Formats: sequence, C-alpha cells, structure tokens
Amino acid sequence: MQLIERAEALANFRSLIEKALGGTGGVMLMTGSGATGKSALLQACANEAGAAGFLLMKSAGSRAERMFPLGTLGQLFRSAELPPEFADEVEQTLVPEPINGISGVPDPVVLGQNLTHVAARLCEVLLVLTKRQPILLSVDDAHNADGPSLQALLYIQRRMANAPLLLAVTSLSQRRSVNPLFSAELTGQPNCVQARVAGLSPTGVEEFLRETVGTEPAVRLAPEYHRLSGGNPLLLHAMVQDYWDMAQGGWSPEGCQPGVGRHLHQAVLSCLHRWDPRILDAARGVALLGRSASTGSVAQLLGVKPAHVLPALEALDGAGLLQGCQFRHPTMRKAVLRDLSPDRQSVMYMRAARIMYQLGAEPGDIADHLLTSSPATPAEAEPWMVAVLREAAQAALVHDDQDRAISCLELARLICDDEATRAAMLTELARVNWCHRPAAALRFLAPLEDAFGRGQLAAADARALSRYLLWHGRTCRAAGVYDWTAPSCGTPSRGHSRLCFTREWVRLIFPTMFVGGEADGPTGEDGTAGREFSLSNLLLGKAEEDIVGAAQELLESCNLAEAELEAVFGALLTLAHTGRYQEAVRWCESLGTEGAARGFSRWTAALAGIRSWLAVQHGELGEARRYARQALSGMSRTGWGVILGLPLTVLLRATVAMGDLDEAAEIIKRGVPDDMPRTTLWPLFLQARGDYYLATNRTRAALGDFHECGELLREWDLDIPALVDWRCAIARTYLQIGAVEEARQKITEQLSIPGGTHPRVHGRALRLLASVTELRQRPARLQEAMSLLQRSGDLLELGWAYADLSDAYQELGDITRARLMVRRAKQIAKACEAGPLSARVQPREEDSGGDLGEAAALSDAERRVAALAAFGYTNREISERLFITVSTVEQHLTRVYRKLNVKRRADLPTELSLGVRDSSKQTYPV
Repeated sequence: MQLIERAEALANFRSLIEKALGGTGGVMLMTGSGATGKSALLQACANEAGAAGFLLMKSAGSRAERMFPLGTLGQLFRSAELPPEFADEVEQTLVPEPINGISGVPDPVVLGQNLTHVAARLCEVLLVLTKRQPILLSVDDAHNADGPSLQALLYIQRRMANAPLLLAVTSLSQRRSVNPLFSAELTGQPNCVQARVAGLSPTGVEEFLRETVGTEPAVRLAPEYHRLSGGNPLLLHAMVQDYWDMAQGGWSPEGCQPGVGRHLHQAVLSCLHRWDPRILDAARGVALLGRSASTGSVAQLLGVKPAHVLPALEALDGAGLLQGCQFRHPTMRKAVLRDLSPDRQSVMYMRAARIMYQLGAEPGDIADHLLTSSPATPAEAEPWMVAVLREAAQAALVHDDQDRAISCLELARLICDDEATRAAMLTELARVNWCHRPAAALRFLAPLEDAFGRGQLAAADARALSRYLLWHGRTCRAAGVYDWTAPSCGTPSRGHSRLCFTREWVRLIFPTMFVGGEADGPTGEDGTAGREFSLSNLLLGKAEEDIVGAAQELLESCNLAEAELEAVFGALLTLAHTGRYQEAVRWCESLGTEGAARGFSRWTAALAGIRSWLAVQHGELGEARRYARQALSGMSRTGWGVILGLPLTVLLRATVAMGDLDEAAEIIKRGVPDDMPRTTLWPLFLQARGDYYLATNRTRAALGDFHECGELLREWDLDIPALVDWRCAIARTYLQIGAVEEARQKITEQLSIPGGTHPRVHGRALRLLASVTELRQRPARLQEAMSLLQRSGDLLELGWAYADLSDAYQELGDITRARLMVRRAKQIAKACEAGPLSARVQPREEDSGGDLGEAAALSDAERRVAALAAFGYTNREISERLFITVSTVEQHLTRVYRKLNVKRRADLPTELSLGVRDSSKQTYPV
C-alpha cells in the first residue's frame, strides 16, 4: 500500500539523496504526534535510499533501553553487514565501560573525553565506508534514544557535511521535548529538512479506505472513520480489520458500529503503552472522569499540577484518541478502563467519583464508579453517596434498566446508616424485583415485615407489602399489614379506582380475609357513602354504574412500572364480563407486549395468564393452552406463588376439553402451591380436575371435587355461577351415570339462584335441561340455549349445543336439519380444537351442503362476514370482531345471500369459515 499524503516529504528526501550522491550530506527530521505514521515514512525513505545504492544502517529508540549508554549507536553499526576489519573495530569501540561522561542522562552539556573518542573513531569508520558506498543512518523514535548516542550522532553529523551520508530521524513532537538540545542542534544545520507528519485528512482517509474496503464503502464510511480516528493511520488500520471481522461474521461487541471492535481496542492500548507513562496516566484520568474530564480535573485525580497534564492531553489529542478532552469513541475509553490494574482500580474509581460529585456530574456517571469501587460498609462511604445512588436508580428505571437500578439500590442500602432511608430503599428494591425478578422479590418480604413492625413503612408501601404476601398465599400476615376491608377515604380519584379494583381482586381471590363481615363502601369527607363497585356483583349480572369507564381509564393510564397488577386484572375482568371481550384481549396483548419490551417478566407472564383465562372462557382452547404455557414458562413456580393456580387451571381445562388427557394427568401430578386451597383459585382447579375425572369415567372422584367446590364457595359467600358453575358440573356427572332426576334438580337449582341468568351460565344450564326434556320440546330449548351462548361468546359450548340439536333432529327424523347442525358442530370443533366434540360428530354422514362454486365470487370482506354469520354471530358481534359498522355487515350479507342464492342465515354453508381467523388471536413474547 502506498503512503497517503506523504508525497511532499518523500520528494524532499529524494532531493537529499541526489545531493548526497553528489557528495553533500544531509538530515531529514520527521516529527509528529504518536502513531501518525512517522515510522512508515522513515521506512519509505529507507527504501528509496536502498534503491539508490545506499548502505542502510538502522536503529530504533526504546524507552526500556534509554539508560543503556550507546545502545542506539550500537544498533546502527550492528544493523549493517560491515567488512570484517571494520566490524571488529566497531565492536571494540562500543565495548561498554563505566567511563566518565557516558551516561543515560540525555543531552549532557559536556561530551566528555571518552565519548568524544568513541564518536571520533566511529566517524572515521563512516568516512572510509562512504568512499565505497553512500550511507543512510536511520534512527526511529529518537525521543527514546539514550543521550550518549544522540550526542555521538550530532558529532558525526557535524563532521560529515561534505560526505555522501544521510541521517534520517523520527521524533515525537511534544510541548516539552525529551531531548531539546539534540533537536535544536539538528534543526540548526543548513542541510536539515524537517517534515511534519500529521494525521490523514478526510480526503486521505477516503483514499485509504478505497484501497482497503472498496470504493462504495469508502465514500460512505470515510467521514465517520475520520471522526473516530482523527486520521491516525494505526487506528484506521485497526478499524478496517474490525470492519472485515464484522463483515465476515467475526467478533464484535454488542451494539457497536462497523469498524469498532477488538482490533481498535488493542490498537489503543498498543499506542498508550509505547508512549511516555505520563500520557498513559492522563489517558486513564480522562477515561475515569468521563464527561467531567478537563485539564484541571485530570490533574486533581492524578495528584499533579495542570501544567504537567497539559502536554500529555495534547499528545493524546494529536494522536487522534481524544477530542476536546473526551475519547472519540466509547470503545477507546473502555479499553483504557479495562487496562487498569486491579490493585489500583478501587482507589482510582472512588477518587474519580468524589471529583465528579464535586463537579456536579450526572448521578448515573458517579454511580458507575461507586458500583465499581463498591464501598462495603457505611464507615467506608460518605453521606452524599446514598443520594447519588438513589438518583441513579430512578434514572435507570426511567430507561427500563432494572438490573442497574437494583445494583444501585442494593449498594445504597448497604452503605446507608439511616434506618428510615434503608426501609424506603427496601420497598423500592422490592418493587423493582417484583416486576423484573419475581422469584428474587421473596427475599425482601421478611425485612419489609420487620420494617413495618418498626413503623417505618408508609401506607402505600404497607399495601404493596400486603399484596406481595397475598400473592404468595400468606393471607394472615397480609391482613395484619393492611386492612383490605377498610374504606379508602381521602384517596384521589384515579388512585381510588386503582385501590377499588385491587381490593375487588383481593376480595375475589382471597375470600377468607372477608368472611365474617365486610366494611361498607368508603365514606367521603362529608360523611356520605362514596361510590364503590364489586366484581362479585358484576359476575352476578348486576349493573355497576361507571365501572366500565373506570376500568377503561385505569388501563389507558396504566404505567407498568407503577401500576398494581391486581387492579389491572380487575379492570380486564370487568371489560370481559360486560360484553367487551375483544377490548379486554387487546389490552392484554398490548400491555403484555409492553411488559416484554421493558423486561417486566411478572407482567408478561401474568398477562399471558389472564389472556389464557379469557380464551378458555370463550372456548378458544388452542389459544388458551398456548397462552397458559407462555404464562407458566415466563415465571417460575416460586415467582407465581398461589396465583400459579390461574394458568394451571386454564391449562388443565383446555387440555381436558381438547381431549389431551395424558397432559391433563401430568398437570394434576405436578400439584398446586400449598396455600392455594385458601383462595378462589382452588375451587376453579377442583372443577377442572373434576372435568378430567369425568372424562376418564371416574365419576365418584368427579362428584367429590364438584361438591367440595360448591361447599367452599358457599362458605366464602362466593357462590357465583359465572365464576364456577359447579351445579352444572354435578348435573353433567349425574347425566353420565343415568341419574336423570338428580341432574334435573341441580339444573333447576342453578337456574333459580342469583347469577343464574348470566348468558353463559343460563345457556349451559338450558342445554343440559334440554337433555332431560321431552324430545319434541328439545329443539326449542336448545335454540334458546344457543342464542344465549352466542351472545356470551362461548364458542365451545355452542358447538356442543349444535351437536345436541343435531341429535334431536335426527331422532325427530329431520335429517336435513340434523346434517346442517352437525356440520356446524364439526366446524366449531375444528375452530376450538376440541377433540371430544370432533369425535362425537365425526362418524356421522354429512351433507356436503351443495356446490360451493358460487362462493368463489365472494370478496374477502364478504367471505369473512358470511363465515361469522354461519357460526351464528349477530350482526353487532360481527361488526365488533371485524371492526366495521353494523350497516356494512348488513350490506355484505345482502350481497352474500344474492351471490350464494340463499334466503337466510341458517342456509349459509359453514365451509365458508375455513381459513377465517379471529383478529384477536395474536400472541406476544414472554
């Protein structure tokens, strides 16, 4: 590769070569910042001289050998193959002796007799050699050469001005030169040519990149590469190597840009360790102080005067590592920080943190250093550190960096000696872990209870602790921390809604806390009763004023980092049980997606759990099983606590309804959390387990579970059919064993109790009642049940009703209607992935429904509307599912009827629904 932007310097050296060949000696002095290409230019000059027939004698100064007298001079004369008689004389002349005047101290004022003798003898050797061949003396890094060698070179140069001898020298340009007398005398010679070697310009960088990565990438990358390297050729070479590493799928640090990787990391350290130690110290100071770095702050950190730091900073800037007292790229800073020795690291980070605090640096930057230095006790810390760490934790939470927030809070709590502040940080730690590391949050419960016992928790923190305890089934201790039955006087409007939804969720899931009397609604400041609502009343079918609006407002203003999961659960159930199933699904999925993006594993898993519950309630068995599995895999059993019963029950219900009895058996074998039987989730699980026993013909075990379920719910005053319709379950069991009258009694009881008119509950009960009704009345009763089931959205139960109606028509001899009903039952069974329902209707001969060729004429929109209509959905339900107006639905159906030549909904072929997918059936990552 040709040198770039060095043409003028090479031309000047060629001129010196021509003069030397004519008998006139000369000097070429190349100076510049570190790693700017001085050595490469010197080598190019040597190549030019070699091509012109010069004898090349080379040496390079080394900081490690500066104290060895005549070391550089010895390299020069030993680097070339001299005639034997001269070689012996040189060796004798350079024999190291403790001679006065020869020392490692640069630029001695007096040469000394012995050094003069050495220089004179070597000068004589050179004079004889130049009569045979011109000579080039090449000295690289003269700033690191020993003083005696430099003085000898000056002696030789002064006496050989009229000989074919050239001296080419490179040296680091600095504010204070290491060898000022050498540089001054050398540049004072009339035959000395100086060349300033600077970093490449943007144009030079582009030319360099054209040769290394190609024309198109060069044009695109040149501005950025020049900005990052300052035109430093060494750094550019490293960045090109990193570019090819990444292009070929090699190593690259996470989040880095092309051209920034391990080679640049190594190049930075290579530069720094080759230079003066003061430059390395300054680089470390800049790296430690980050955005707080300046000449003064770096000097303060290193314990020196600013005048001692300034030359080092200028050298780093000239070398392309710094720009305005900042590293040009974070990788450079990281390389320097990682190079700090472990024994100095803690002290330097702590010292830097103090300086940064004094300068008003960002808390996050200071916290980085405190975390690295890690003071272990309050005695090792300073008062300001706790406040800085807490501020850094809050900033980290704003950016959803929970791990960093936890680290800051844990260190702050460790070094804090104020009990009240420690308790506050404990609640912050518990809250962050609760969302981000569910299982890890458990370790904070005992310290929080202790803090509560000492009166150090605020009311909101006590309520949070009570929620954590409830989640893990510790109801007695939770009740001792916060009274969930007490009215919530004085709570702000939005906070009041959140508290109400949370309390109602607690009341629904942990009824043992409320058995034996409950508080009335909250009382306002004027003594009047405040507005309350109840999820129990909602499930019983009683209208609740403004509850839907409150639920929607809570979800719209939900901030997952601060929201109460129980309140969100309550709001979602409110929407689902007020005919807003699709809205509840959308909120589940959007909040779940947000939780996954923000790293809130508890939210993600819990919302998948509630989504699975919504799905199973609507007969979407495949979706229910998928979401339940996501929920269970998204959080450990320890993290779930007793609420594990929610996804576990859904998974058991779904697998039984799908006919996967082996997986259902495995779920039952795994067991449930020990404290779950004291929650409403236990009756739900009992009903699901009873369904499994019934599916495997263990009717006595099924009746036992169903009866226990009913006893518990009555004991807890939660006998709500929409929650658990255990009477229908018992009736199904009686029907299976042929106890018709006992089944009729349970069904009648179900229809007569409060909440029995809920569309889903009423529809299921009527379907069972139809089975014990006289044959001719059965179709009418089943059609009434189907109407209710369609309204409730319970697709699976609707499929069973279609199958029952097909049986009834079959027995009545109406084969055409029987075939139509069985086709619809089969289609629903397929959509629900309900194996038992498919098995029931599969053997029957099915009418193909005629030629569906006309269906090809339907547009996509018409086919979607027709498919849902064939399922039995009303026009309003179709409009909600497809997000179109009722008028649009009616217009589509009119065109469908005309194209398919049918007159009513019942004549629509169910095959139209093949391939139609519910828009709500989407998933989010866990």
